[in-house]
Amino acid sequence: MQNVSKAYKQSMKGIGRNRGYIKATIGVINSQAQKNVAVDNQTAVTYFADIKKPFNNYTVDNVYATAEQDFSKVDGTMYFLPPKNSTLEIYNNGIVTESLLGAVKIIFSGITGLDIKGLTIDFGEYYPVDFTIQNDSVTRTYSGNDKSYWVTEDVFNGTSYLIITPTKMINGQGRLRIYQFYCGIVNAFSNKEVKKYSGKQYVSSITDTIPSNDISLTIDNQNQYYSPDNPDSALAYMEVGQEVKVQFGYDVFGNGEIEWLPEETTYLHTWSATDTEAKFTATDRFDYMTGKYYRGLYRENGISLYDLAIDVLNDAGITDEREYSIDPYLKNIKVQNPIPAVKHSEALQIIANAGRCVLFEDRNSKIHMQASFIPDMTAESNGETAYSHVSDVLNGEDKEAYAICSSDFSKVDGTVFFMPVDSNYLKTGYISSQIADASGTFTENPKITINLEAAFVAYGLQIEFRNVAPEQFKVTTYYQDLEVDSYTVEQGGELEYTTFEQFNLFDKMVLEFTKAQPNSRITVDNITVGDVTDYHITRNDMTASPTAVRQNKIKAISVIKTQYRKSSENKDISTEEITISPANNVHTVYFQNPCYGLTAVIDNGTDDGGNPIPSAISVQITDSSSYYATLQFSGMTEETIVKYVIKGYEYVTEEIGYTVTHNDNGDIKTWKNPLISTTELAKDLEEWLASYYLGDVDYQIKWRGDPRTDANDLYYMELKDRGETMIRTYQNEISFNGAWSGTMKARKAVL
Repeated sequence: MQNVSKAYKQSMKGIGRNRGYIKATIGVINSQAQKNVAVDNQTAVTYFADIKKPFNNYTVDNVYATAEQDFSKVDGTMYFLPPKNSTLEIYNNGIVTESLLGAVKIIFSGITGLDIKGLTIDFGEYYPVDFTIQNDSVTRTYSGNDKSYWVTEDVFNGTSYLIITPTKMINGQGRLRIYQFYCGIVNAFSNKEVKKYSGKQYVSSITDTIPSNDISLTIDNQNQYYSPDNPDSALAYMEVGQEVKVQFGYDVFGNGEIEWLPEETTYLHTWSATDTEAKFTATDRFDYMTGKYYRGLYRENGISLYDLAIDVLNDAGITDEREYSIDPYLKNIKVQNPIPAVKHSEALQIIANAGRCVLFEDRNSKIHMQASFIPDMTAESNGETAYSHVSDVLNGEDKEAYAICSSDFSKVDGTVFFMPVDSNYLKTGYISSQIADASGTFTENPKITINLEAAFVAYGLQIEFRNVAPEQFKVTTYYQDLEVDSYTVEQGGELEYTTFEQFNLFDKMVLEFTKAQPNSRITVDNITVGDVTDYHITRNDMTASPTAVRQNKIKAISVIKTQYRKSSENKDISTEEITISPANNVHTVYFQNPCYGLTAVIDNGTDDGGNPIPSAISVQITDSSSYYATLQFSGMTEETIVKYVIKGYEYVTEEIGYTVTHNDNGDIKTWKNPLISTTELAKDLEEWLASYYLGDVDYQIKWRGDPRTDANDLYYMELKDRGETMIRTYQNEISFNGAWSGTMKARKAVL
């Protein structure tokens, strides 16, 4: 669920809503050109230039002051340039020419004949006013440019290179800079042009299927911009996989001030046009992960699910760390078994399920593998008394208290106890070892740190103080040691603190007590880290009564453990006749069953005595896993037919069920994940699955929709005359035609 303002939440829950808005952009980017674009090595650039990032959607945030006419500022917005060959980090400044008014030649890795409709270039604040762009057949002249972010729809046909040459810069004698460069244009549409939008997300909370996100967008086309009959129209340059972005906004106060939600990125799938309308469909990046993962390997010493996920992503070509987020909790879970030879998307699904994670794409098309359970929490402090129990402040149990040296703490009403002499202490909460001075300040501020097994989003926080409360404290959350949220509370001596504010994804919370009552300690009985959602779907939000379907009762859940052991039979794994040559001497073989101990030989048959016939050609295995081997041949002088034999061992597998009974009757659910091999992993997975299957009611809800919602969100849903129940959506559909409407499919949540 997307984070929005309090005012947005309140306004969207009103009987009447204010106006909604949509922005849609469709990229007309030549993907082949963009994938292979580079700066020609003959282009002279500065030592602090970056010749790759402008083509890969990086932004320039820190500009260096350099000796150019009217360029450098003294207002603190520019940085001093590190010396050449310095070990200091150099900030991304994009392409920067060595000479003033220098030219930049852009090539496409030897690819020729590219037809590029339009260019989009971010030149930065100091942009060219007059310049030319030359390709293989034409030189176009541009004069009087007044934009740093420059766009042209001119077509560059038959392109193998582009040369950008400035003749006049906005600052006079300046270097040409390119912060971002796109081989194409992006067309933008708003409420006026967008006739209809629909989007459908699917995310499984137990990751038994691959997530999906599909949208349909209908645009007014009366100007014939997308004309199927015009070879120069944008329609002729559309490609599968081009970016389609949609962003929703809401007029919160009804005064024209729009609160925009995060932009959603999908990838073009189909398109069509008539004289009046153009229709586009787009889908998520999982839909384009069609390659297979063959690198599955049995590892006797194990590999973490985190490292395994990274390997799958990298093998799929996703190497940019900005494009994925893997829960660091998975570093603590190790598996031995190989992933079978499956699509990369399915391999990620297998990993996520084994680690009790949900797999999804966020609105920026970033792949997430995130823990999907209420994590265990532990509490520690930077100093507590001998009779303190900071580790117990999270258990919610009633606490006792001792009479202590803390101002205005001890009472004579029987609620506090004398300190025992034998150190056999009662159940107390946290009592700081630090004592505030007469002004209420500490030499060292007491801190309680709450560490989570895995990260999650929480709504609200409750702290119960004992007898004397602090005047002020600070709440800070972290994710992977980076600060997420932080705010200061003026408690004013109240014995209970409660907030319903949202805490964004975090795995650590620090409570720092900055001011106390004079001459007092910090005493905390209980801390409750809030609810999992603050979203309530009421009957007023629904456009029809929800449809409920009770699923079959689950008698038992059986998780299959797959255990590998080595075999004793050295056998022929693969044999084949292939054609090789000095220029084509590498061949990869894929196996159906997992193997190990592989060797390869050339088979020329045997002589009359049954002895192998020697061969001048040799073969060696240069790379392998449990599911493939790469062969490299040598010794041939011309194209030759050879027969190879790969020998090795196939692993023997044994399947053992770990079964837990939940009811006297019902269905038995059998679950097989090839990575599960130990009872510990099977137990954790079974408990996680049980929390899903025991919520045995599915709902279909028609409601007025909210663009901040996503599949896999949690809600409290109002039942008719029966209070509320918590649900988790697995399918979320949103439509927009000037106003929103929605349909959800959800399951009762048992946390």
